[in-house]
Amino acid sequence: MALRTVVSGDVALAFLGESIPAIGPRFDDRGEALKIACQYIERIGNISGGSQRTPFQIILSRQEDGRYSLAVADGSCQTVSRLNNLDELLVRRFRKGLKKRLFILTCFVEGVDGMECLVLTEGLGAVFYAPSTMGI
Repeated sequence: MALRTVVSGDVALAFLGESIPAIGPRFDDRGEALKIACQYIERIGNISGGSQRTPFQIILSRQEDGRYSLAVADGSCQTVSRLNNLDELLVRRFRKGLKKRLFILTCFVEGVDGMECLVLTEGLGAVFYAPSTMGI
């Protein structure tokens, strides 16, 4: 499934449905992308204990080289996922996309017809509600 995607290093960003951002690592190997997406879901399930009310935080920090890293952490600051080396343009697009206060953590794989988002093709992704997005 072809999808208009912005790529920054090993990270991809796409907007789904009603402009909900889907962000995650980009892979050339489909098997590796599926493995990592499943690990994200399993890890989030373990941390939240199955509760959909577990608070998570989005932590955006500037790296020494001027690029950014984005981390998703639970309430005790245990990191679920970290995406490194995001350029400023991708970060701005991601921030702008948080108007609905939702985002999806998933993986992307280079497909025959372009970038493939595993939340669309395989249903593999975690939806996060970010009620206080002012800090990022």
